[in-house]
Amino acid sequence: MVMLRLGKINNEEKKFIPTKKEFLDKYLNEMNCIEEYILTQTYKDGYKYREYNDEGELKYTKNKKMNKITEVVEITKEEFYEVLKSNNYNCIRKIRKYYIDGDYEIDVDIFMEPVKITMVEVSSNKPLDKYNPPKGFVDVSNINAFENLSIYNGSIKSNNIIIEGTDGVGKTVTVEKLLSKGIICQDRSVEKVSNYMFFNINMKTRAKKIEQFLLNNNIIIIILINNDKKELESRINLRKVISEYDLDAFKYNKLYLDTYNYMKKQNMLHNRLFLVDCTHLTIDEQVSQVEKIILYKNNLL
Repeated sequence: MVMLRLGKINNEEKKFIPTKKEFLDKYLNEMNCIEEYILTQTYKDGYKYREYNDEGELKYTKNKKMNKITEVVEITKEEFYEVLKSNNYNCIRKIRKYYIDGDYEIDVDIFMEPVKITMVEVSSNKPLDKYNPPKGFVDVSNINAFENLSIYNGSIKSNNIIIEGTDGVGKTVTVEKLLSKGIICQDRSVEKVSNYMFFNINMKTRAKKIEQFLLNNNIIIIILINNDKKELESRINLRKVISEYDLDAFKYNKLYLDTYNYMKKQNMLHNRLFLVDCTHLTIDEQVSQVEKIILYKNNLL
């Protein structure tokens, strides 16, 4: 049963976007889920209207945000649906999972409409600046695009992009900078792409698996490459922990490049697989090249 939090509530929070599903799963597996329900919310005249659905048990609220405080009152089903109807049924729909992490309350919002993203919101009576997010989480607290009202109004430009490439090529920093623009990208697809980027897998098999992934999902894959061996190695050497794959980064870089060229020659790209040559580019130039592809694919140019 949903336990409504009514009255005047502190609405200070920090927001994070996980860049990999593996990072989110690891984080959540270390905590216990207290509540889970479906939230439907819409907006009118400065108010947020919500329906809480816990396996068919429904409750409704109207929220008014005032600086750092949100006043929440319970309303009727009729009032909620009157507003929803007046908005032509435009809404945010998301699964909310509620966790406790020591002194912190964790809301994990899995958005289903109008976009599919996952966002983690952290709140507490303790200072939030002391909360350290786990690896792979990007702080988007002060980015207007990630406010729920902004998402409702269409602020998220894209959420179906996967950034691929070898270690040290700049995937993570590219993803983080794109997030600041409201462009959500996944840092690698380990299961569908990276697991096939090994030398013991023949090119035909690898290309076919990636092509199937492209055809069966509404996604775009952007491969980053850097053909400067010294530059790649210098980035790898800055890491605190260097894996065996890191040591062969330049070899894997060539494998990504060869795979792209093979698939291009075999007409397997389907206008969904792209390559960005980042050799000697600054990170801002690299991000700009990736962003151009994304905006083009989303008809925003």
